[in-house]
Amino acid sequence: MAANTSRRPSNALGRGSVRAPKGAKQAVRRSLIAERFIEGVGVLLLVAAAYLALALLTYSPTDPSMSYSGPIGGVMNWGGRAGAYVSDVLLTAFGLGAFVWVGWLCFHAYNAMTHREDGPSFSLQIITLPLMLLSLGVLLCVINPLPQWPSVVQQGTEVGVGIGGGGLVGKLMAQMVLPLLGKVGGVMLMTAVLALSILWFTGWTLRDVRATCIWLYKVGRVMAVQLSRWFARLRAAVPEQFDLPLAHPVPTRPRPVVVQAEEAPRPPRQRETTQAFLPLDVEGDFSLPPLDLLNEPKPKKGSESQSALEQNARRIEAELKNFNIEGVVTNIRPGPVITIYELEPAAGVKTSAILGLQDDLARAMSALSIRISTIPGKNVLGIELPNRERQYLGLKELLDTDEFEHDAGNLVVALGVDTTGQPVYADIAKMPHSLIAGTTGSGKSVAINAFIVSLLYRLTPDQLRFVMIDPKMLELSIYNDIPHLLTPVITDPSKAAAALNWVVKEMENRYRLMSELGVKNIIGFNEKFATLQEEGKVPTKLVQVGFDLNTGQPKMEEQPLATKAMPYIVVVIDELADLMMVAGKAVEFSIARLTQMARASGIHLLVATQRPSVDVVTGLIKANIPTRISFSVASKIDSRTVLDSMGAESLLGKGDMLHLANGSNNLQRCHGAFVSEDECTKVVNYLKEQSKPMYVEDVFKAGVALVPGSKEAKAAASSGGEDGEEGEGEGLYEQAVDVISREGKASTSFLQRSLKIGYNRAADLIDRMESEGLISAPNHVGKREVLARR
Repeated sequence: MAANTSRRPSNALGRGSVRAPKGAKQAVRRSLIAERFIEGVGVLLLVAAAYLALALLTYSPTDPSMSYSGPIGGVMNWGGRAGAYVSDVLLTAFGLGAFVWVGWLCFHAYNAMTHREDGPSFSLQIITLPLMLLSLGVLLCVINPLPQWPSVVQQGTEVGVGIGGGGLVGKLMAQMVLPLLGKVGGVMLMTAVLALSILWFTGWTLRDVRATCIWLYKVGRVMAVQLSRWFARLRAAVPEQFDLPLAHPVPTRPRPVVVQAEEAPRPPRQRETTQAFLPLDVEGDFSLPPLDLLNEPKPKKGSESQSALEQNARRIEAELKNFNIEGVVTNIRPGPVITIYELEPAAGVKTSAILGLQDDLARAMSALSIRISTIPGKNVLGIELPNRERQYLGLKELLDTDEFEHDAGNLVVALGVDTTGQPVYADIAKMPHSLIAGTTGSGKSVAINAFIVSLLYRLTPDQLRFVMIDPKMLELSIYNDIPHLLTPVITDPSKAAAALNWVVKEMENRYRLMSELGVKNIIGFNEKFATLQEEGKVPTKLVQVGFDLNTGQPKMEEQPLATKAMPYIVVVIDELADLMMVAGKAVEFSIARLTQMARASGIHLLVATQRPSVDVVTGLIKANIPTRISFSVASKIDSRTVLDSMGAESLLGKGDMLHLANGSNNLQRCHGAFVSEDECTKVVNYLKEQSKPMYVEDVFKAGVALVPGSKEAKAAASSGGEDGEEGEGEGLYEQAVDVISREGKASTSFLQRSLKIGYNRAADLIDRMESEGLISAPNHVGKREVLARR
């Protein structure tokens, strides 16, 4: 009985060890499912952390979001549209502190996948996470690593919020804390709060932090020892394996070469009175102005030292390197106003990248402006840096040279000097027309005076005549009554339009004379005229003077073709904008006709304006003026209007110019010569003493040009036209004579119907035919007889 009793517990125990209760198995199964679920949640949290980090790192302010409502385009964020919205909200609110949320997700993912149960409670994390975000936001606002975060500049326009690295939350908190505690106190407090919030959030203790630091120190020492041994073995093996000399040794950095402009010493001399070679009948008693009327050149200032130039070259290289632009300054070319530093870019550097740094480089070099341009024929870029002190350049320095005296050109003017100080001259006859633009104070009017004085020093009134138009009534009025003028200086815009129309008719008349004499240009005409004069002959032409009353045949007589040689005519317009405002169409039409055709006839235009907009310098005017001179202008748009390229907006003013010569695509930078108003007055007074002006009375009788197709032209045609249209009237008269002689009828109404003209024009034609004997006077009933038939 006892034995049986003692075996039961063992049997019961044996049965319990072999077969567990059903509830225990279910508990184990639930525990495994819970662990797998928690691990899955950890994986999802880790994926969410990676997605959030990717969205924050690829944030673009132009993506559709709550902060940007521009045109809808492609989403640049790698997280898609959702990533764009999430990153915009977090970065706007917390700035760079938004990456704390990435750490928060990674921390919980680690706890879930490692089944950590001894971490801080969730309620403690709810408290410490805001403290961490607020303290970090204040510190980022104080440090301010990205002032414009998260905004960027795209295509010249700044978009985004631009609230700083701490976000709106950090910015608001900083505005509350910093005024109370100051910057230092606020940083100390926020640093302590940030450190405590990190410890509470992670559940670490100071002992854990100390142990972690010791462990990291030991690991670092072991890695340092291993790396030092590895490098020692590598250095020992290098001479044995690579005992070959370098094929391309690294060259030492060369010093930039300072290239000084060669200036030969010029002894003082007395200038001879010489004239341009023109076969004209020049009056012997007229003498050209002496150079004594112009001011003497000022002493030249010393240029910068070579060490200063080399220091500027190194600064340019260093500043470009800050923008990831590698290059070496190879040559330095100092000049009177600017110094050119020739930069040779490294391989792979785009020229456009350097050209876009003009303003940044000017700021870094503390310069007024810097112009960067390519140098034709070289693989370098020219960086034009203004000198600290610019040298004075007077007009006398350019006129008192052998180049100016013995230049073979007919209308040579002194432009100025180039960037190295060498004189630059231009022949207006080869320009053949010039457009000059520049703002007030840029030197435009001084340059026009220099051009005029240069011509007055070479040509007499028989060789050159001026038509000066000055609507501003300021600059050209000092030239009144000089013997070179065809008419007094014109200040009325309406009279200016009539004068331009007269110049057009003079051009047409010159071409008729050259055609009848069998020459192509003014030089050929004057040479042939001079040859005939030497032979005692006068060029003549046959002119019909009427009809024979008996036979009806035309009467022809020989009349002189020309009584004197043709002088050059230079039309100077000081302000085109004022003319375009008053008589825009007529002025544009006349200028277009002259610029298209007047070159061979010896008529040339100098057109100046201080407002080079497209409504002033129209496409029709600009297309026919190949030579452009631009002084300092207000914007890049004005520079493109004048020169078809940028650069004039970076000029220094006071005579600094860009010259685009006829037939050239390369801009030449020049520095214009200065001529004062007092010097101009002395030259003008000298010329007035030589001779009196011989004005042409018919200049203003031509009237304003009628633009074909305009309302004025149509109205004139319907009412009979204008008497001043001589070219068209001659052809119309010939048609009228043919109609009258062929039909045998002579009446005003008959001409109106036949030629489709107005009554006034038909009556004028009838009166002219009566005066020339082609038709009789009207009888008592008003009928006329045709006396000559063809």
